[in-house]
Amino acid sequence: MSLPLEDIKVLDFCQVFAGPATTMHLADQGAQVIKIETPEGDNSRNFVPFPGSNDLSRGFVALNRNKRTIALDLTKPEGLEIAYKLVKWADIVVCNLRPSVPERLKISYEYLKLINPKIIYAGISAYGEKGPDATLPGYDLIAQAKSGITTTRRNADGTPIGSFIYYADMAVAMLGAYAIMVALHERNTTGVGQKIELNLLHNYLALQAVQMVKTENDNPTDQGRVLTALATSYLASDGKYIHVHSASGRQWVNLCKALDLEHLIDDPQFDTHQKRGENAESLFQVIAAVINTKPAKEWESILKENNSPTSVIQEWQEVWIDDQVVANDMIISYEQPGVGVVQSVNTPFKLSNSNTNNRVYLAAPHFGQHNEEILIEFGYSPNEIDKFKSLGVIKDSIE
Repeated sequence: MSLPLEDIKVLDFCQVFAGPATTMHLADQGAQVIKIETPEGDNSRNFVPFPGSNDLSRGFVALNRNKRTIALDLTKPEGLEIAYKLVKWADIVVCNLRPSVPERLKISYEYLKLINPKIIYAGISAYGEKGPDATLPGYDLIAQAKSGITTTRRNADGTPIGSFIYYADMAVAMLGAYAIMVALHERNTTGVGQKIELNLLHNYLALQAVQMVKTENDNPTDQGRVLTALATSYLASDGKYIHVHSASGRQWVNLCKALDLEHLIDDPQFDTHQKRGENAESLFQVIAAVINTKPAKEWESILKENNSPTSVIQEWQEVWIDDQVVANDMIISYEQPGVGVVQSVNTPFKLSNSNTNNRVYLAAPHFGQHNEEILIEFGYSPNEIDKFKSLGVIKDSIE
């Protein structure tokens, strides 16, 4: 099986989600990814562990397929020497350790470009590498709070709540893979590597690009923060919710016809987009009363027949078997040693020239699984490997 990035070599100094997801997107296209873990292992190995496994979890398996791993203690000179040998081999380094940590471990871009001037170094941080928070620890939920995202979801008492869907982590990964390809393309012209900076906070601002526009005399929109009747969910008669959406005049007409509310089309309260927004509360009550008369699936069929955008609000267990998801190969299945058959999300795009859309050719690695394989490949002898083990330079089990 030939994959587009088979000639690209990637070194992964990453933990948790954003960094590992970035390198997984490259690995899914055939890039040779070697993941360097600390003696404690990637923290995500502990995130919802699989029963009976001491080093595999849902969080780790989701984002570390198609990689090999080596567990190195970079605080030991021998461990750093091995890492530098891998840097000479690599085209790309991805690191999402706190900005101060790569400098302390001597794996920052400033160190690595001296070893390999052609290296593309993608540094991922929480808040950016400048400013008062640059060196602070950070996670997706903290970036949500700082970016204004958290204020869009509240408990009944008004308390803001973050989303446990880590949008910025996943967005940084997708943008990071794109940025790496841009830098590689430029390197093909100039022969010179460079550093890429990515951070969660900026990505949360980018995800709000439509809302975060203001001029001298105009504040950012309250879109998503105030009641809307035409881009929201309604309770059906069976206790399930259905999302109703109307973004244009034509869709407003289609919705009214589907709900048998044609008298509202020219109602002076709702005959323009602006009025429908201003009178959202009364319009919501009218639509809610109608939706509550039939089951959600029945309304979904009616609305679709009238070309009105809609979907029943599905539980996660329903998504796995959704006809649209299945038809487009959005979920893949593969054998994960130590766990069994795993179903997870497929690469979220397709290439027409590829002969397969199932890109899992290596299951997520156990901790230290490829230590000896990688070291032998890079010229180390069995005696040297035994010495590394005795000195604690490489680890076979999580401390």
